[in-house]
Amino acid sequence: MNEDLEKKRQERVASFKLNISEEEEDSGLLSSTLPDNSDDTLMSDSETDDSFPTAPETPRHAVNYDLSDSDFDDEDDPENIVSSGAPLPERELTKEEKKLLRKEKRLDKKRTRIRAKRNRVVFRLVWFTMILFASIMIGQYINVGVNDFLAVGREAENSVSVTIPKNADIDEITDILYDNHVINNKLFFKLYAIFTKSTSGFTNGTFDIMTNKDYMALIDYMQSDMNRTDVVTIRFTEGMKLTDYAKLLEENQVCGADDFLEMCSSDAFDEDYEFIGNIKNAAQRYYKLEGYLFPDTYDFYVGEDIDSVIRKFLANYRRKCYLTQSRVRGFDKKVTIEQRAEALGMTMEDVIIMASMIQAEAADEDDMYVISSILYNRLATLKDGGVNVNGESGLGYLQLDSTVYYPYTSEKDVPASIRSTYVSKYSTYKYEGLPAGPICNPSLAAIEAAVSPSETKYYYFCHKAATDDEPAVAYYAETMSEHLANLEEAGLL
Repeated sequence: MNEDLEKKRQERVASFKLNISEEEEDSGLLSSTLPDNSDDTLMSDSETDDSFPTAPETPRHAVNYDLSDSDFDDEDDPENIVSSGAPLPERELTKEEKKLLRKEKRLDKKRTRIRAKRNRVVFRLVWFTMILFASIMIGQYINVGVNDFLAVGREAENSVSVTIPKNADIDEITDILYDNHVINNKLFFKLYAIFTKSTSGFTNGTFDIMTNKDYMALIDYMQSDMNRTDVVTIRFTEGMKLTDYAKLLEENQVCGADDFLEMCSSDAFDEDYEFIGNIKNAAQRYYKLEGYLFPDTYDFYVGEDIDSVIRKFLANYRRKCYLTQSRVRGFDKKVTIEQRAEALGMTMEDVIIMASMIQAEAADEDDMYVISSILYNRLATLKDGGVNVNGESGLGYLQLDSTVYYPYTSEKDVPASIRSTYVSKYSTYKYEGLPAGPICNPSLAAIEAAVSPSETKYYYFCHKAATDDEPAVAYYAETMSEHLANLEEAGLL
């Protein structure tokens, strides 16, 4: 009897079906049910065993579920089914069911590995494509930059005028070069300038630049004043005052007149130029550098630094007076002007002051040597109180008209507010001896005359003004009476 009951129970368990509704399938819920037999019984009451499990009621919308390999997919894991909230028979899985579950796990792991491998392949393909695309783009950009660095592809034999402003930084310079088509890649040019430490040292001014220059040649070209094209050539004539120099420089846009004159009274050049540092009475002078800016023709740059401008003048003066040697009568070997001044017992300061007055008063070069003699003759009377060998007094006053209104050229140049009472501290009518400083910038001929005066006994001179038909005429005299006669003949009385 017991064997029959056990057999029937096994047959009933084997007939159990796992039923899942459509909604329960989406949510992962699983129910284990028996076929619909609520009205039927398989055993009588007498055949019922307390240990036999009773099957739960099967929902009407359930479907049969068979644990076969083909029915499992990625989402229908038997473990999920077992772990769902659906009621299951309280029993252990059979060996066959456990085997199926293990098989499904292996299949699921295999599918996961396949998906992961496929994803890795896709990811690597996408990544490789992105790297390749980026490399192509970067390569093209680098190629463009390298070509620009080497000036490859730029228009050859084409000159462009480029103006670099004062104190321009590398960004401004780069923009100017790019806008003028001198370079094609701003970033590469700036990087090159940074890596080569060439972001500074550029010269302001105007350059004519060939567009086929590579970066190195381009930077070297713009860091040299020699390549600038905004050059101004100015002729400073003999006898011009510093105020005339300042006016010319400003008119030619080299530098400002006021700034130039201010620098000419500074101590900025004392250490580099000994003849400037040796000036002892700078405070008594109108302009410290008057007389030392050698008159000549000079090339300047538009907007050139004032320090550079003045150094050109001073360097020329030093070369002419301190470095150039010449053969002169009375000396056994070639000598400089400085050495000739020492032979006269004069300082170069006195020589330049004397030369400036000779320059301002003389009619021509020959007249310079006679006037030089007259000035020395009058200065020699100072030891006798200004009295000459003829007994005439007051000769210690040089009485030169060119000194009366300095630093102005004439009375009309003196400001109206002070014109009626103006007295120059350089006036040789008011003060004996040499003035405190030069009254103009003398020529080499005037300087030569100052160190090589003629030998005369004259104490006076005057000139008949030049006309369109006749040059100026010079008159010299030993005495005052002769001088008065000369003045009358010259039409000055």
